[in-house]
Amino acid sequence: MGLMERGIVRNGGVVFPKPLPLPEGSEVTVYVEPAGQDQQRPAQLSEKEYVAQPFFGLWRDREDMRDSVAWVRGERAKWQQRLSRQD
Repeated sequence: MGLMERGIVRNGGVVFPKPLPLPEGSEVTVYVEPAGQDQQRPAQLSEKEYVAQPFFGLWRDREDMRDSVAWVRGERAKWQQRLSRQD
């Protein structure tokens, strides 16, 4: 369940106009973005900077993904199969 609420920063905390529909003591993850400010696009990386990112080539050693298109098609085919009971 995800929520998106607007609040106002007061004394270093965020105050919401109404209580959030979450149980007291719930642990939450918060992403804070000032409302109403123009969002800038992230800087474009050069090819050299892009391939230096830690995620680049993450699956290069996966033998089952040598042909990525075939792998994706196989996964999608599995999704289309109906579940059957294991008796």
